[in-house]
This record gives sequence, C-alpha cells and structure tokens, in this order.
Amino acid sequence: MRVIRLAIAIPLLLFSFRRLIFTLVALFTPATRPPATDEPPRDLLVLVPCRNDGASLPGLVDALLENGYPLDRLKIMLIDDGSDDDSAAIMQALARRRPQVVRVIHLPANVGKAAALNAALADESWGDVVAVYDADHRPQPGGLAMLVQGFADPHVGAVSGRTEPRNALASPAAYYSAVERLVHQRITLVAKDRLNLAPAILGSHCAYRRSLLEALGGFTAGAFLEDSDLTVRIAAAGYRTRYLESIPAMDEAPATLAGYWRQHVRWSRGFQDVAVQHGRGVLRGPLPWPLRLELFLFSLGYLDRLALLAAAASMFSDAVFGARFRFPRALFAAVLALPYLQIMAAFVRARVALTWWLRLPYVFLLFPVDVAAAVRSTLDTLLDRPRHWRPTAKQPTASQPYVAIDKPKATMPREL
Repeated sequence: MRVIRLAIAIPLLLFSFRRLIFTLVALFTPATRPPATDEPPRDLLVLVPCRNDGASLPGLVDALLENGYPLDRLKIMLIDDGSDDDSAAIMQALARRRPQVVRVIHLPANVGKAAALNAALADESWGDVVAVYDADHRPQPGGLAMLVQGFADPHVGAVSGRTEPRNALASPAAYYSAVERLVHQRITLVAKDRLNLAPAILGSHCAYRRSLLEALGGFTAGAFLEDSDLTVRIAAAGYRTRYLESIPAMDEAPATLAGYWRQHVRWSRGFQDVAVQHGRGVLRGPLPWPLRLELFLFSLGYLDRLALLAAAASMFSDAVFGARFRFPRALFAAVLALPYLQIMAAFVRARVALTWWLRLPYVFLLFPVDVAAAVRSTLDTLLDRPRHWRPTAKQPTASQPYVAIDKPKATMPREL
C-alpha cells in the first residue's frame, strides 16, 4: 500500500510544486525582452493547413494581408488537406485576388496537420521564417512583424504569441476551454519563458526558424501534437523557444462538450506520444537539469489528472471497503485547490471582466469531463486503438477586429 501511495503522491507533488513556482514567477518577476534590432524584415512564409475550413479562410487571409507586413516579403500558402466541401474553390478565389502573395496547394486525401505542413514545405522553398495559422485565427495588426522580430536572437528556434478565444463566454464548454488556455498562457508559458524553460510552441499563431525546422526533419507526420513534439526537439537541439505575451490573436474555442472532448482526447494522446518518444532521451540528455526535468514533466501532459483520480479512488476505497491506502486527505485537498488558485492568479494578470469571475462554477462542473478525457486517451494508447487526426469542430468566423479580453485599464508591459 505504501508503494501505491507514493506512486500517486509523487507526481501530484511534482506537478503542484511546478504550478506554484510558475504562478509566483508569472506574478512577481519582470518580463524578459528579445534584443532590439534594426535588421530588415525577413522573408516570411505563412502556412495555413485547412480541411473543410473555407468559411473561415477569407477572414484569416484578410487579417494576414492587412497585418502591415511588407507584401514583397510575405507569402501565404493555403493547404487543402483533402477537403470534401467547397473549401478548395474558396481557396482558389482567394489566391486569384492576390496571386503574387497567396497560393494554394491541394492534397488529394486527408493526411493530418503535420503531414500537410511538411507537404507545403517541400513544395515551397521560399522563406527564412515559417509561420503557422489555423483558419479561425485572426492576428492583431502588426503581429506578424513582432513574431518575426523574435528571431533577432540567433539562439531562438521558435516563437509563439498569445491567443484569446473570441467566444469564451458563449457556452460552458467554451468558457472552460478559455480558462484552461488563460492559465496555460498567462501563467505557465509566461513563467517558462522568463525562466528559459522551453515554453511550449502553440499550434497556431507561431513561427519557426526555417533552417532549424528543416534540420530537425520538419513536423512529425501523424503527430497529434506536432507543436509539443517540436518544442522538445528544438530544446534538445540547444535552441530556445519563446512565448511573447504581447503578440495577441483571436480564435474560436470549442463551443460544445463534444468538441471539447474530441480536442482533449487528441491532445492527451499527443502528449503520451511525446512522452514515449522523447521522455527517456530528455532525462538522459546533456541539457541543464532544470530544463530536462521541465521537458519531462511537460511531456507527461495530463498525468496529474490520472494521479488525482487515483488518489480519490484510494480514499473512496478506504472509506467504503476498509482498504488501507491511507492517502493524505490534506495533500489531496491542497492539490485540488491549487489549480483554482492558479486560475484566479491568471484572472488577475489578464484583468478579466466580472463575467469571467461569475462563471467560475463551470470549472468545478466540467473538470470531471477533463479527467475523463485523460482516462479515455490513456486507454486508447494502451489498447493501441486506431489513430485518426481530425480538426476540432468550430463555428465559422468572419473577419473581425481584435478585441482583448482585458478590461480597459493600463496597458500590460510588452516584451517587444
């Protein structure tokens, strides 16, 4: 029983200590800044992988073209990943409007995001920096230039900006997903960037140094989390990843429980792939031990949910069946409470409106769905169930101006 108790308690303690450190760093340490540069804009290739996303594409293409980046230094590739609706026709119409900037590549069958991105890279050799955007994203004006400026530091291999869901208050599922993202970006990624602990690359509104991306073999085909996979590989290669909070964009959070479920089962299974493929190598690698430990914990993804469920099950077994796991109730309560304190810290940093605070009970109600998704993905991995990459279903979005979630107060400090 003691061995089982320790096996449950150790990951909970590690993840809880990690949360506490990241929260304190995000709240009380100054932002780090990339070096200033007067170098001319780099050639920027923007890749937009799409499958049945035609309704959202015009808004994204408009946002990219009107972003302020020099058009003679910009190319936008729309990747039709085997769409079976009218997306291909919409892409061609967009390319005809600006043929010198926008082009289309059609894949005959759906191959998944990572393989679609690789196909585009093989087809287009132009560009020093490669950015990736999902169709529902809308970068803030000037955001492309700020992303590219992050590569002034030759040790930086990838840069991500902040993403805010425009529909965060549309439904309980959208709110829960938005809260998760807020904590991840306003606390975890901010702290990891300040501590130089390889902040995770986000799957959209991100950019890569092309020479490094090609040296690493591109995106891992079939990966459910190609961004997390590359985060570990870039760090292992000795390059930095940067998270720049001052470069925001908007997108859509899953508005239904079914959409949230599919997204998080895929993400959780993706983390399990990263842990299997890179976990042991990271721990044994030559990187500084704090970075090795953080990359390992990062690759474990949602293991803390499983450990928390195991702790609850052991206490239930003690109470109902008279078992002797004797998991410390105080530890369980502390581990359960810390994420909610972290949520409140993220709310404070983001200066969210009162409507966000009033909806906090949704987090308590939907957390079991989050845990269940982690359980399901683990079973899928253990049973080696078929793998199918499917994009998360979202509502089509038209072109809209950027609107921050923050209340109108003093401007947040900028990294750039």
